[in-house]
Amino acid sequence: MESTEKLLSILLIEKQLSADMRLRVEAHALVMIQNLTTDAGNFLHQALDADQHTEDEVKTLINVLPSALSQLRDYEIEDDGNVEPIDREEWLPIQGAAWQLDGRNSMAFIALLAEEGEKFGVGGEGQRGGLLLKDYPNGGNVLQNLAKAFSIDNATSLDALKRLRQNDLLTKEDIRQYNLLWWSCKPKAKETFEYLVDWDPEALKEYKFEGNRFLHAFIGGLWPIDSFAMVFKFGMKYYPEELGFLFRKNSDGDTACKLVFDEYGKEKAWGVIEKCFDETRDVNKMIKMNPMTNLYPFILAAGDKTGDVNTLYYLLRRNPEVLFHGSQAGSLDSGDVGRTKRRRVS
Repeated sequence: MESTEKLLSILLIEKQLSADMRLRVEAHALVMIQNLTTDAGNFLHQALDADQHTEDEVKTLINVLPSALSQLRDYEIEDDGNVEPIDREEWLPIQGAAWQLDGRNSMAFIALLAEEGEKFGVGGEGQRGGLLLKDYPNGGNVLQNLAKAFSIDNATSLDALKRLRQNDLLTKEDIRQYNLLWWSCKPKAKETFEYLVDWDPEALKEYKFEGNRFLHAFIGGLWPIDSFAMVFKFGMKYYPEELGFLFRKNSDGDTACKLVFDEYGKEKAWGVIEKCFDETRDVNKMIKMNPMTNLYPFILAAGDKTGDVNTLYYLLRRNPEVLFHGSQAGSLDSGDVGRTKRRRVS
């Protein structure tokens, strides 16, 4: 560090030098700052690793050389097993950090990069320090890559999302606007999916992906039955009185129950459905009348032409007495029900 100390001593007496020497020092200092900024940018792109560097070290570097956050670099990688590699793209450090390249734990610094980037206007107005910039044409942004959990373990990406939320860099509206439930609905991102659903459970009921009801969107194609199970499990957690939307119909008139049986076979599909039923915390809601429809959940299964007898039997076995109450609810209109109740009270 002898050279560094010598340089500092020169800078300390710079004002005491002659005018022409001050100009020379300034010129050398400018070149040095430019080179250091480039080096700092390369560090953020190529070396950032939570196992080797602390947040204080990285934050100090950024505050001294903030332009490093905006340095672009070419990347060429494959997207999670895709056959064709992504075209070379120029990314900011925060975008590269979301991909956990070379086994480095760079994702742990995303929240810090976003916070500092927001402060210094990285990515332009409204980009939240680069969080919302797309990685490649028609591709995802950093928030979506966090939801997808590129990290070695899901805890790293989930911690980043939680910190972004605390600092108002992740909002509830982002969950639907950027399809974060869709991106996280896979076994390796299970904890992230659960966190987002717990934040916005209404999305399971209201949100549609590419025109499909959310539960229907995870049946067939490239989706494993595990993804369907993840969505259905939380549908049962928050909407047991509607059986997790198992008998909701899509635009073609098909229920999720029919589609999952057709796609994976009745035995395999029923095994997943029954497990989700068994894990439902508020079991009582599965056997109570839905106040919106005045129907018991088992009537959803019985009244659907594609409903499976296993589903109906399972629900009735939970509480056979709903047969009596259910038949009453189905045979009387709301006025009759009210009059019947009054007669019982008197």
